Amino acid sequence: MLKIGWFSTGNGKGSLGFIRFFLDYVKENSLDISLEYVFCNRDYNESEGSNEFLDFLKNNNIKTITFSSKKFLENSTNKTFSECRAEYDIKVQELISNYDTDIIIMAGYMLILSSFLCNNFNFINLHPALPNGPKGTWTDVIKQLICNNASESGLNVHIVNEKLDAGTSLGYCRFSIKHNMKNEWNEYNKLVNSISSIDFENLTLFNSIRNKILDRERILLLLVINDFVNNKEKLFHLYKANQKSSYKTTDFSKEVEGSLS
Repeated sequence: MLKIGWFSTGNGKGSLGFIRFFLDYVKENSLDISLEYVFCNRDYNESEGSNEFLDFLKNNNIKTITFSSKKFLENSTNKTFSECRAEYDIKVQELISNYDTDIIIMAGYMLILSSFLCNNFNFINLHPALPNGPKGTWTDVIKQLICNNASESGLNVHIVNEKLDAGTSLGYCRFSIKHNMKNEWNEYNKLVNSISSIDFENLTLFNSIRNKILDRERILLLLVINDFVNNKEKLFHLYKANQKSSYKTTDFSKEVEGSLS
């Protein structure tokens, strides 16, 4: 059995949809997976989105651990969360250390992990770009893709380490952001030539790329996890420091596109 932990801020419909899709997929395919707990860095009544997320977990009898990063910062002498991140993560480690997990999935977790959490637990993350693609949030990634006139992009499931979005790739998929998007690119190019500042997030092109990401991210993550269910030894060997550099990632593009067709 593959034992999984889950980290999420529960920020909105995406976070809720993601874990619902995961649970349904595991049940429908009778996967040998156990969700040991979900950790959320918000307490109840901090936001409407996280309330809905936490209600879903409660209604489905999923072990839930909450520890508000916002309240932690408010009670700290530090001015920014980055200054107290390590201290916060020490408390997080205390909360999750009694649970036996093989991997911990970050799905909509809005905080960056400190180094000792990365080193003591097997975290994986889904990044909305190819392994060698743009870094940062999905908003940053899409802006860079548009500004660079990129013809393709993708998604990457990777090990979480101290370097942002740079851990060993476990599996990825690629897709075109030019095919059947001529009108969207023409709209953007006209704006570039006519105005000095562009509101990227209101661009049809921006949202078309975002939708391509949303359509594929859940599928890719489950394909990577299922790969570890079928070959758990690969997971253990992968997390040995001396073997990370030699690991060959898997291109799941055909499988992802096949699931969408």
